[in-house]
Amino acid sequence: MSTNKMTVLGMDLKGIGILILSVATAIWVFGATFGLALVAVLIIHEFGHVAAFRVAGHKDARFRLVPMLGGYAISNRPIDTQEEQVFISLMGPAIGIAPMLLAYGLTPFAAQYYPAAISPLLTFASICGALNFFNLLPIWPLDGGKLTASITSVFHDRAPFYILASTTTLIGLLAVLTQRLFLIFIVVIGVQHLMKTGGGDGRSRHTHMSKNHALLCLGAWLFTAAALFMGGLATILRFI
Repeated sequence: MSTNKMTVLGMDLKGIGILILSVATAIWVFGATFGLALVAVLIIHEFGHVAAFRVAGHKDARFRLVPMLGGYAISNRPIDTQEEQVFISLMGPAIGIAPMLLAYGLTPFAAQYYPAAISPLLTFASICGALNFFNLLPIWPLDGGKLTASITSVFHDRAPFYILASTTTLIGLLAVLTQRLFLIFIVVIGVQHLMKTGGGDGRSRHTHMSKNHALLCLGAWLFTAAALFMGGLATILRFI
């Protein structure tokens, strides 16, 4: 009991130290406003995963931040079904829609009563949309890669391999052109995953879901991605 209470959000002493390091690194690299907004978005995102884990019965779920790489949510108990994998993967990005809309909604009030808050609100809202949208792209090990493995394998066994191999190749080309270490890191993990699993086939590890459920999951994925894309468009355009 006490261990679970200490690790709900990974906030034991080590977790607190990593959080402080993540905040300091983000501020140093991106500046105070952008850096703090980025860390806040990451915390909300990982909390969404933890909340979904808990709803699915994973009482030991917790998360940790990783400086400059984001964060991760884990549970010691394996995920049993494809529906459960989709729910847990999608809830991280999807939970960002509410604070994104709230920040945008508060902007007119800030303009009237506290103009200094306008820039932080808009920065947070745009990062929230952009970061979570990026996380939904069909790229392993992002949440979108896990959604690809779980959903598309219902329709064709090799669909995850074809999709993830294509996106990994595109990211590889982009990494060569831009020489971004972060993209190279994603490519390495993506290639390792393809070699290990043959494309992220969600059937091999989880109980198979029906095609109707897969279509509903696909619709939720696309709707969430579209909403986040619209909200994060300013930041997306800034970095492409």
